[in-house]
Amino acid sequence: MRELVWQPAYLLHARAYRETSVLAEWFLPEQGRVGTILRGARRKGKTVPAPFHPWFVQLAGNGELKQVAGIEPAGPSLGLVGGGLFSGLYLNELLVRLLPRELPQPELFIAYAGAIGALAELAADDQAGLEPVLRRFERQLLEAMGQTVSNSHQAETHEPLRADAWYQYYPEHGWLPAREGQRGACAGADILAVGQDDFSSPERRRLAKVLYRLALEPLLGGKPLKSRDLFAALALSQDTVAAAAPVADDQEPAS
Repeated sequence: MRELVWQPAYLLHARAYRETSVLAEWFLPEQGRVGTILRGARRKGKTVPAPFHPWFVQLAGNGELKQVAGIEPAGPSLGLVGGGLFSGLYLNELLVRLLPRELPQPELFIAYAGAIGALAELAADDQAGLEPVLRRFERQLLEAMGQTVSNSHQAETHEPLRADAWYQYYPEHGWLPAREGQRGACAGADILAVGQDDFSSPERRRLAKVLYRLALEPLLGGKPLKSRDLFAALALSQDTVAAAAPVADDQEPAS
């Protein structure tokens, strides 16, 4: 009998199954997204594993659903609150929706752990702090799936983008020259900055949000993300607290 190994893991999603069991989706560096069944996890005295908590797990079985033969905490739970919690749910939903089953993702696993750790350090109302974390992870996820469009070169000629020029983005194609003032035209300096994860201005944060959303939409197949509804509800509640003041362009929901 093959000895089971302990592997680092994060829980992405769990739902009740039959009377006492749980179906759970995990993210592991060497196996990627893995589906499992936790038998009896909802019995009295048992505890269902929590998301945003580093775990060590032992998986058994060769079928599509593995058995969780062992589970131990690998560290303290990361206390995500407010927008950070909704952001974590957004990252988890992206991984469940987009990652194929059992494809190794060691670099993306490290990126995910870093993103969750960064979200845990943010205050509940730190909207501006969320965006760099989310945009960086979206880029890393797209790269892991081979879907990144160059933010440094033109689509057809492959000439380097110029900081003093203007460009138009065409989904699933890339950047082509445009005129200043043209609808949808973006400054080359901002495009190059986003390519380097520089989100230091509202224009760059807005550009990155639109750019990565356009890149993700075809992969999501037009099916909306539930976590975006949570972001919209959060933004609405914050707006109400602020006496219904209009939300500034750089304070839109981060996802």
